[in-house]
Amino acid sequence: MIAKLMTTSVQTLAAALSCMVLLSAASAFAQAGQSNMIASLRALSGESYELLVNSAEPFLRSDLPVLRIGDQEITISRAPDDGSSDSRIFILTAEEFRKAKSGDKVSFQWGRGEGRTKLDFGTLDKAKLQK
Repeated sequence: MIAKLMTTSVQTLAAALSCMVLLSAASAFAQAGQSNMIASLRALSGESYELLVNSAEPFLRSDLPVLRIGDQEITISRAPDDGSSDSRIFILTAEEFRKAKSGDKVSFQWGRGEGRTKLDFGTLDKAKLQK
């Protein structure tokens, strides 16, 4: 009788552990599906441009948000109108936009300078500019 109870307990424990492993894998897969991306690039009146980025990691810190495009650091930004924390709008001047080239690497970091942890947003494609 004790042997049967132990066997049932071991089987129940094994089933529970299997479920936990599957749930962990599913959660990791779902998070991997959320990636950083450039959501839009649009021209504004007054010779400035808005670049909207979305991230799986929220933009919630007190450090200066910095978008790097090539070797440029863009520091003027704002939260989107809907207040979502997983998006950020960076404002480029006409000069910054002119210097940026299609194919330039786009990344995000907290604070200025090199050696900081960066989130990769792919490359800039000026052909996607919305006017």
